[in-house]
Amino acid sequence: MSVFGGHGVMEDFSALPRIFRDSAINELWEGPRNVLFTQIHRDMQKAAEWYPPDTLVIDLLAGANVSVVSALSMEINELVRHPNLMTMDDQTRDICRRWDSFCHRLFHAYQDLALKEVEG
Repeated sequence: MSVFGGHGVMEDFSALPRIFRDSAINELWEGPRNVLFTQIHRDMQKAAEWYPPDTLVIDLLAGANVSVVSALSMEINELVRHPNLMTMDDQTRDICRRWDSFCHRLFHAYQDLALKEVEG
């Protein structure tokens, strides 16, 4: 913002000051990671009857390594069957750790597939 001098504060000259200010807000717009993961878990439970979690993984990772897809699709069913992520007991804490790890691996498997598609 200081590069633009007084125009770095006023938005008459450039939209960059607003974009800079908004970037910190937009980063947290949907909430912290654990809140998002909890909401995803809850949404998948609600949708499980008409769109089973393992089918989502299979659809999402179509064309990926079969062993990766198989492992992730089996694991998601077990994780989503857990009633909720809000109970403070050892089993739920373990499910939360596994859910975090699962989401990380699923996202990276999807990124690998997308990169492979872009690179041709």
